[in-house]
Amino acid sequence: MKTTDFKEGGKYTFVIPTGSTEQHGPFLPLGTDSFIQDRIIEGIEKRLPDIIFLPTMDITCSQEHEGFAGSVWISYTTMELVIREICQSLHPYAKRIILMTAHGGNVEILRDFAKTHQNAFDGVELLYVEMNSEEVDMKTREIIGGPIDDHAGNTEISMMLAIDETISLVPQNDYPKKSIQEPFKTNHIKDVSEDGIADNHPQWIVDKNLGEKIINWIVEELSQRIRSMI
Repeated sequence: MKTTDFKEGGKYTFVIPTGSTEQHGPFLPLGTDSFIQDRIIEGIEKRLPDIIFLPTMDITCSQEHEGFAGSVWISYTTMELVIREICQSLHPYAKRIILMTAHGGNVEILRDFAKTHQNAFDGVELLYVEMNSEEVDMKTREIIGGPIDDHAGNTEISMMLAIDETISLVPQNDYPKKSIQEPFKTNHIKDVSEDGIADNHPQWIVDKNLGEKIINWIVEELSQRIRSMI
């Protein structure tokens, strides 16, 4: 976009998307959440072309991955300040600002921010849209015949293969899968997972076509939710 694409006095719906820069085990790149977020945005834009998506925030709340090289984060307080100042920047042109994330570590802060700052930007509606869906999870569980990964396992690898298989690896069949209950209970995944993976499915079920299906399901559901908001 160019600044001249905005109509004088116009008010728009903006989306602030967030990803992360954090370890995703030995098979996925550090930017996995951001790559997934961007792919989902591409799908939503085709369905809702009047919405303006900001660039995905790549460094966010990821301190739970401390100890794994390449993980980079900012604090809850810093992220709250950054989001607030972005909203202030958009305020003159916005009628609505929607927060969304493909990184589980951002859910709490974005959900809380939308509630606590509801009246902070005069005349602007502030919303949070949930990316997770029980319906999508149920469809995925049916296909893979077991639980969905909490982090860097079957479903995320499948989604990344659909997005860019040149930067994602397929696990060897003999690579061990460990059952890890509540991997984020201590907010420090290295306490319970040596390789950073948290996936309780007993087998590796990684498939590019599965990843494409999951992405399309998420895009369709999110588009419907956002459409209902606006």
